[in-house]
Amino acid sequence: MDILDPGKTVFKTVQDAIPVSNIGIVKNLCAALLFPGDSVDKRTDILSGGEKSRVVLATLLVRPVNLLILDEHTNHLDIPAREVLPEALKSFTGTVVIFSHDRYFLKFLVTRVFAIDHGEMIAYEGPYEYYQSKIKTQSQDRMASLA
Repeated sequence: MDILDPGKTVFKTVQDAIPVSNIGIVKNLCAALLFPGDSVDKRTDILSGGEKSRVVLATLLVRPVNLLILDEHTNHLDIPAREVLPEALKSFTGTVVIFSHDRYFLKFLVTRVFAIDHGEMIAYEGPYEYYQSKIKTQSQDRMASLA
């Protein structure tokens, strides 16, 4: 959130992040991230922490990048931002690498899990539920071998 210019409005901040944009595209993106109507005219210095997070998210989602790395990204978001973030990321066309303990978020988005345990990385080629079932089976197998 340190990248936000306190003298700019939500609209201007998002507009500056989009390489080629028109007013409609900027307003639609702002509305999708819960800045409808005149709320785009708020200066970033008066926004709450959650609102600032949504502005930063908007600027990230419109940049011409194909990789986002999110590390415990939901920790400091307000409830509205936590609700729109998964949908926004689902529409992102690039790759998203997520480090998170938020199981709801992981279940909604993850298509492949890379688990790192004791210095070893294991790839699970499936959604989060697949990963959960595999580690449950592995745990049961370990318990059975100890008995």
